[in-house]
Amino acid sequence: MTTTNSRIKRGLPPRASTIMDLGDDHALQILDFPSGVRAIVEGGRAVDQLPATTGDIAPPPEAGVKSAGEPAGYSEGILRTTDEQSWFKDNFCNGAQACVQGWDWAICGTDHAVGYGTGIAMVGAEGSRNGTLFVDVWECICVGPFCVGGHECFWVENWHGAVVPGHWLSVNTNAPDRKWLRWRLEGAGGDTQVSLAAKY
Repeated sequence: MTTTNSRIKRGLPPRASTIMDLGDDHALQILDFPSGVRAIVEGGRAVDQLPATTGDIAPPPEAGVKSAGEPAGYSEGILRTTDEQSWFKDNFCNGAQACVQGWDWAICGTDHAVGYGTGIAMVGAEGSRNGTLFVDVWECICVGPFCVGGHECFWVENWHGAVVPGHWLSVNTNAPDRKWLRWRLEGAGGDTQVSLAAKY
């Protein structure tokens, strides 16, 4: 018997093995998680900077989902960031398995277990608050001795970080045991354009 729990659990904190300041709001960090997963986190300014880096368990119920928030209403800020959205689409959506653009929030995930995947998020410069990019990993554990009780499966929030308005943030996750991955961008505000791409 396999049970599915839709709650998101928080994973153990990572250890930063490398931190590099590439200058002018552009930085890179390599994180090692206790689970064996490794992530490369990189952030920079939209339009001006591009990144320097480039299982047999049942899938989660919303695997491969792609969606984004609806606009809260018209504003002149939306016109200002059209170029940012086009820049993101041209640079990050080409070759991506998922790309969503909307307002306030966006979510996408892998459509199968993968050994690696990259989520790239951007919050429009018109925004007045930071968005948060979350990286979730689908985990299943045995229930009972020798898994007689089946598996309990749930999303584990592996990492999260702030996406400053007018900036992008990229998280490349390496999962040696092949995992389902999901990226969530939340909280930018209903009048702020957001973009989220996934490559795996």
